[in-house]
Amino acid sequence: MKHEYNPKNFLRIASPDLLQTYFEQRGLLASYNWESCDAESLFALLSEIPPDVRQAVSVDFQNVFVLACKKGIATLIDAGRAQGVDLAAVEKGRASIDKVLRVLIDHPAVFQLACSFVWADGLQRYWYRRRDFPPPLSGLKEPSIAALQSALSAYYSTNEGRGEFCQVEVHERNGVDYVMVYLADYPSAIVCFEGSNQLKRSFQRRAFDVVFKLDRVSGGLELYAEGTRQLREDLAGILVRSIHGETAALDDDAHAVFDLDRLKDPEFRFKIDPSDGIKSMKLRSMRLGAPGIDGGRITFTAPPRSREYRLHRFIDRGLNNTNYPLATLKVEHVTIHAQMLIGNPRPMTVTFNLSSSNSCNLKDTPEHNGIRECLKRSEILRG
Repeated sequence: MKHEYNPKNFLRIASPDLLQTYFEQRGLLASYNWESCDAESLFALLSEIPPDVRQAVSVDFQNVFVLACKKGIATLIDAGRAQGVDLAAVEKGRASIDKVLRVLIDHPAVFQLACSFVWADGLQRYWYRRRDFPPPLSGLKEPSIAALQSALSAYYSTNEGRGEFCQVEVHERNGVDYVMVYLADYPSAIVCFEGSNQLKRSFQRRAFDVVFKLDRVSGGLELYAEGTRQLREDLAGILVRSIHGETAALDDDAHAVFDLDRLKDPEFRFKIDPSDGIKSMKLRSMRLGAPGIDGGRITFTAPPRSREYRLHRFIDRGLNNTNYPLATLKVEHVTIHAQMLIGNPRPMTVTFNLSSSNSCNLKDTPEHNGIRECLKRSEILRG
């Protein structure tokens, strides 16, 4: 289990030589005696530097801490590859704070890009997917980025009264373009300490986020945006017009990404391959929708912590097969539990959701990508 960030512990663990190089790059702590470096004296001296500089150092060290793990190292390598920097040597041996701190010192642009990838990977809400998006095979060009920026700002300003200011950044990662959009949110009142012991009340317009992920080969689109399904479809339309011209359009009905109705079969089994890193996958809940204006929804859920529970037995007993035979109902949402082969100290588990509206909460991590491969092989994930 990874511990929470603690600045004193960070200074104890990090190499004094690397810390000296880091601070010398920033023109800080020139009078400090690094030959007798210890965490207590270094922490006390850091408390005396200007607050804005101290906050920047703290953010750097917290980001180093977050990346000092197996997943973080893999993300650093992806970011290096995107910027033409070979960081393969960083992958050897155990992940450590010194490895990540060295990347921050030697390749700050790669480090910042890795932080952006970590942020995008960690978004908690659902991703909306389309598999019919015509991708730019060579990546987004500057005119498309400018058009997207203007169109998104206009869309949000007109419909929600926010988004007046907009900035778009594009980064390639393993054949996928991460299009990260930052828009100005509604003003909010902030009470904070701004470099002094006096509370200050100010107004800020924080950025809210929209993220597109475009697969250059398959034509897959993943979209993260807070709002309704119609909003997400509108944003996908804005993206395709920005890239392919004002006459370009997507189908009104998005092609189904998930074939969830296959899961109605009691004999269905996930096709797991050892390369997926998965020990088992089990269905934990299923929401069914009935057709017609007098139809409704019903959800069947396995009891918590039950290991050998068969959800289909409960569905068979619970449905009225005269009025609502299972074959006439549509699977709208499922929850699936995956047990992985590895973990520390015990094998990790992943519980995730898929919906017929093309949304799911799988992230771009090695474990979740293994689950995607299994879903493709099992013909649940199409394309």
